[in-house]
Amino acid sequence: MATNDNGTPGSPDQMDLDRLIGELETEAARRRAEPGYPHDADARLHFELARRAPNAARSIPLHDVVALVEDAAAAQTEPSPRSGARVKRSRRAVIEVLRQRFAQLDARVASLGLAAAHALHDVIDRIEDLEQRVRALEPPDGPIGPSPVPLEDSAALTQWRAVLAEGLPAGERVLYAQSDPDEIVAHLRTEGVDAYAVTDAGSPYRPGPDVRFASLLDHLRAVPDRALGAVVLAGLPEAMSPGSVAPLVAELGRVAGTVVIISEAPWWWRLRLGAVNADLALGRPLDPDTWLHAFHGVAMVGTAQYDPSGRSYRLVVGTTV
Repeated sequence: MATNDNGTPGSPDQMDLDRLIGELETEAARRRAEPGYPHDADARLHFELARRAPNAARSIPLHDVVALVEDAAAAQTEPSPRSGARVKRSRRAVIEVLRQRFAQLDARVASLGLAAAHALHDVIDRIEDLEQRVRALEPPDGPIGPSPVPLEDSAALTQWRAVLAEGLPAGERVLYAQSDPDEIVAHLRTEGVDAYAVTDAGSPYRPGPDVRFASLLDHLRAVPDRALGAVVLAGLPEAMSPGSVAPLVAELGRVAGTVVIISEAPWWWRLRLGAVNADLALGRPLDPDTWLHAFHGVAMVGTAQYDPSGRSYRLVVGTTV
């Protein structure tokens, strides 16, 4: 049984839109086949609709197309002179007047059906055009050119592993992401740090609660305010882009008092990967000044230290450093 938008049963004779359009077009075709059908008026209607129809070179707003349908529905036909008050009220004259009125009504219904079908076809054409444009903007299923470089990279982490636990608050929960989460969490816990990790790489099935399978940003959004003593990020924690830095930093400043970032220097990362792979990579390291500028917006300050080769750095920020 058909139902209305509020879930109540609808009219038993309610029909779907495709069926209504088909019946209107079928009835219009039948009327056009009758001997008395005004083909001249029908030709003029088709010409006017074709003239007003949108095309690749000129398009009109959809509400104008709907207005054409409304005009066809409200159009008034001139009464036949034979149907005036002077017509002799005989049985034959009444039948003739009724016949003319029904013929006029049939013509209006046929015109309305043609206008409605034309408007609906125009809407369908525009929707299909929009769908094609959206598909053209969507990324392809497979990679184009060189394979994207994975986000995880522990090259910088190796330089700073010995001092990884330095500066972390004692006795407070510490979140780690992203390179080598299982190994680094185990290392931090042996250093007496109450650490756990999140990662969206590898298998989602982990043997214990120390490493959780989740997106870093999604996990941070679920953490209460100031629930963490520190957050340590190593490698490329997210696909870094101008639009992703601000949300990440905002969540980091909300949940933790200290944030430690270990990353390759952008110049070395690009030199090591090459220009093509660097441009096609899913994420990229940021300059320390970019991080400091972003954290300044959440009232956190810090300092950066490069390793002796200048190929990586360790950034520590907090409410007090």
